[in-house]
Amino acid sequence: MATAEIKSRLHSVIEAMPLEKLDAALAFLEDLQRSSEEETALLLGDASFMRDYREAKVDDANRPTAR
Repeated sequence: MATAEIKSRLHSVIEAMPLEKLDAALAFLEDLQRSSEEETALLLGDASFMRDYREAKVDDANRPTAR
């Protein structure tokens, strides 16, 4: 994916996020920015991290929303 497309998608996602999620997203992105390329590759290449991340996404998607 081209850099411009990635930035455009990020912008669209950010614009639609509630403040609580923006704060978490910012913290995650700042961690990625501070980490070395090697650390980032290790994290994203860690099968258990990626499995846990995907499971959390499914759990979040299946969680009832508060009214």
